[in-house]
Amino acid sequence: MFELRSTLTPEERQQRQKLILRDTLALSSLLLIVIVLFFVTLALFHSFTIHRQRLAKRWLARGEYALHAGQPLAAIDALRSALAYAPDDETLQIELAEALAADGRTQEAVAYFNTLLESRPGSGMVNLQLARLAVKQGEEANSLDHYEEALDGTWEGDGYTRRREVRLELAQYLIDRKHYDRARNELLIAAGNAPDDINVQLQIAGLLESAQDQANALHLYRRALQHRPERLAALEGAGRTAYALNRFLQAKKYLERALNHPEFEKQPTEAQAHFRDMLADADHILLLFPGPELSLRARADRILSNRKIAQERLAECLNTKTAVLPELQALADQWQHLPDKLSLLQLEQDPQLEQTIMQLVYQTERVTSQQCGAPMGDDALLLKIAEAPEAVEQL
Repeated sequence: MFELRSTLTPEERQQRQKLILRDTLALSSLLLIVIVLFFVTLALFHSFTIHRQRLAKRWLARGEYALHAGQPLAAIDALRSALAYAPDDETLQIELAEALAADGRTQEAVAYFNTLLESRPGSGMVNLQLARLAVKQGEEANSLDHYEEALDGTWEGDGYTRRREVRLELAQYLIDRKHYDRARNELLIAAGNAPDDINVQLQIAGLLESAQDQANALHLYRRALQHRPERLAALEGAGRTAYALNRFLQAKKYLERALNHPEFEKQPTEAQAHFRDMLADADHILLLFPGPELSLRARADRILSNRKIAQERLAECLNTKTAVLPELQALADQWQHLPDKLSLLQLEQDPQLEQTIMQLVYQTERVTSQQCGAPMGDDALLLKIAEAPEAVEQL
């Protein structure tokens, strides 16, 4: 049924082996060529990618330089060129949007950032940029919303530090808008979370001053003074806020240390004069104030001196009026109910009389400042005491 194949001759077997060897070499050559081409292509692609990255970085550097040099239009062109080489680079996209905003093309920048926000929902950086653009456009509600979203958003790198910076920027915006209560809340949160860093403490303290929260600002300045060596800014801030709170004894202590600080003479002349005047006023106020730690005779002497100053101020104020106002007449009547002549002995023997006279002195300075304009000299200093007599010698 089946015909057996004949055995190959040696010549046929040799021919067959040659054929197999030739085919094997051909396939191996083709495989080697493919491998070489693969690695050549990979190397070319890698080189091309590196070249694109270098070009993107080069155009980015040009764009950032132009932006910092105040040339936003040149920055836009450079950053768009950079994006052509790295279209998916979100940092480049953010830089371009910032350049658009710097060039006054706010609507384009807002559109760009909104597009970025769609791809990066919850981005702290993008929300911060949108908040700043809303500030430029005068959109207060929108600004505050984006600041809040930036605080709650995600941040690359040190999110803790970035959120604190956003909170301080928000506080400054609220201060500028005269929303002092909300600004204080933000600043107190920042102060509570702030590290033991003197620069951060001084920054927050300065903002608290601007937010009209002198007490908390003084607290932070005093914390900053725990660092050694003492910073001049902390001494000046402590003296300034203590003075604003009518804590004149405390203000004197800090202002004297500030004036003796080795950096004080490097301050501008106007700043030096301001702090010297403040210290002189604090010294003079402490000499006018009849503090309880004084001897009876020394306190009585100051009360009589203050009585004379206030009565002269009232008389001068009455002389400027063609018709006596009820408030001024009431003051004049109260002074008439007191003895015309008072001796040190009378005051020493009657503590209640001391209090009555000083209360009338303070009332005289307050009313005359309202009816006859801002006082000068000792009257101005007595008016400062009248604002909070209990705080004058507080430490």
